[in-house]
Amino acid sequence: MTSNTSDHAQRLVFVSYSTSRHDLADLTRSKLRDAYIDVWLDTESIEVGADWRREIDAGILASDSVIVLLDKDSSVSPYVTYEWAFALGNGKTVIPIMIEDCKIHERLNVLQYIDFKDGKRDWSSLIRRITSSQASQRTERIEITIDALGKLISAGVGLSRSKDNDGGSIADEIETTMKLITNADKIQTSHDDSIKKSNTILWVDDRPNNNIYERQAFESIGFKFDLALSTQEAMSKFKNDKYVAIISDMGRREGPREGYVLLREIRKKDKQIPFFIYAGSNLLEHKIEAQEKGAQGSTNIGTDLIDLVTSHVYAEN
Repeated sequence: MTSNTSDHAQRLVFVSYSTSRHDLADLTRSKLRDAYIDVWLDTESIEVGADWRREIDAGILASDSVIVLLDKDSSVSPYVTYEWAFALGNGKTVIPIMIEDCKIHERLNVLQYIDFKDGKRDWSSLIRRITSSQASQRTERIEITIDALGKLISAGVGLSRSKDNDGGSIADEIETTMKLITNADKIQTSHDDSIKKSNTILWVDDRPNNNIYERQAFESIGFKFDLALSTQEAMSKFKNDKYVAIISDMGRREGPREGYVLLREIRKKDKQIPFFIYAGSNLLEHKIEAQEKGAQGSTNIGTDLIDLVTSHVYAEN
């Protein structure tokens, strides 16, 4: 991928399209880069011999927004459908561009599209949509309330440290608290009673004392926990109780990849419940593997875990 070195460069935008529209995809890349918006495009971002599916997953995960060029081919393409669905599942902003009249998936149909039909090329609207989305996300990250601050300052301490790292700067701690406040405000100001009723997380880890800070932070924004030390204990609890999400470590006494064993067993019973891996690795390849196996996310950083869980729980409810 070619990076824009301008001081005004925006974050990465992924372009999803059918092969019949590669010329328009190239033009889109050119127009956006003229506006200092960097673009991920498969024709230049995937190296020869690379695993193209993993590269596309990585490109979407690295991007802030995903543009979907919709026509009769792309609207029925399993590859394009996978890309925008994967993007939505990971909290990315998806921007449909209507190239021609076609049948639109009901999940995309609720999103406001930009009209490029009949030769229209409203690049200014597209650029405004991208930049306004990014500005909105930045605003959301810095909005705080005094009440939320009081509740979360103490819980935030220590969460910017990764699962395997006890270090952390003051700046990291501030960022941690800001993230907690943002998500707390989302959940606590919601009028959906289902969030308040379904607020128990099943956390599976054979060393639960390692996650005390994290649980305190979650509890400060309204979540409760059931703890399990093994896959067998977790499945027993899952059978008898209702949870809003599941968090699991990876390696336990049962095996080095026991987190995936639990994930497989959970998915036999429930295809929808959000499942997150909180383990020692934060490699992109492990994040992708976790999602390919059916998890909603994987991380080793407390703040990222809170972002993942609250984002999915809030979206589901």
